Amino acid sequence: MLVRLIILLLAIWLCGLTVPLKSQTLPRYEVTRVTTKLEIDGQLNERAWKDAPALGAFVNNRDGSPTKLVTEAKIIYDQSFIYFAFHSADTNIWSTMKKRDEHLWLEEVVEVFLQADPSIPNYIELEVNPLGTMLDIYLINTRKPIHYESWNSEKLRWAVSVDGTVDGKENDRGWSCEIALPLEDITTASHLPPMVGDRWRLNLYRVEKLPFSAELAWSPTLQDDFHVLPRLGEIVFSDRKVPK
Repeated sequence: MLVRLIILLLAIWLCGLTVPLKSQTLPRYEVTRVTTKLEIDGQLNERAWKDAPALGAFVNNRDGSPTKLVTEAKIIYDQSFIYFAFHSADTNIWSTMKKRDEHLWLEEVVEVFLQADPSIPNYIELEVNPLGTMLDIYLINTRKPIHYESWNSEKLRWAVSVDGTVDGKENDRGWSCEIALPLEDITTASHLPPMVGDRWRLNLYRVEKLPFSAELAWSPTLQDDFHVLPRLGEIVFSDRKVPK
């Protein structure tokens, strides 16, 4: 009996070692304030985006392991919006859905999950595909959305820029996405606009299908599921401004 118990404990310990230590720690990011007007065109060539720090490498969501798929993301804010930028290196860009609120996660997409107050289970999910199609969802609890078509952010803006073709054929270089989420939609926040030092919970994801399937995350959930709220990373609002 004792031998069996020792073997079981050893197996549990070894399984724990297979999850990279990095994936156990929730990431944190300082959101800087933008001082110039942004053109939401997907180009990401404004000085504000160039000066903003990147969040850090995306990893495989299931186990936190590194990936060869390079994804860079940045976040900035002003008095009215919080802005998200993604750049996804991709040699084979593919997507087909063109109607707002389709199930974009079934194809290639980037995603934002934002929860302003972890004591309130509401959160916002945004998805954009390389064709510039948007899925915006308000969820009242984990996987419990208000019906997709009944909640569309009125002032939400977004755009994509593609270096290649969105046809599932090789020889592409990548695509970028820019999102401006109005702060007025984030109804559970303690302060709007956020005050310096305010902390919100957030995760960013990327789904890749060609030339191979991958599900990537800034803060890996360590499950086959993006909707794991305890694994959301943290963003902290700063008074540091960009452009510098």
